[in-house]
Amino acid sequence: MVSDAADRPGDRADAADGTGSPLVDRWLALDRGWQALALGLAVVAAHAAGQVAGVF
Repeated sequence: MVSDAADRPGDRADAADGTGSPLVDRWLALDRGWQALALGLAVVAAHAAGQVAGVF
């Protein structure tokens, strides 16, 4: 599967230059597939924590 960054080589590289925050720079440097995976895992972890706490 071809990443979205390969279709438009300058779009994401330009956005990642000089945001000022190392965390934001690292997040923007990730491929969109890895961003989606990380976000999905965070949602699953939040849901699991909510179930343990009795919220969900």
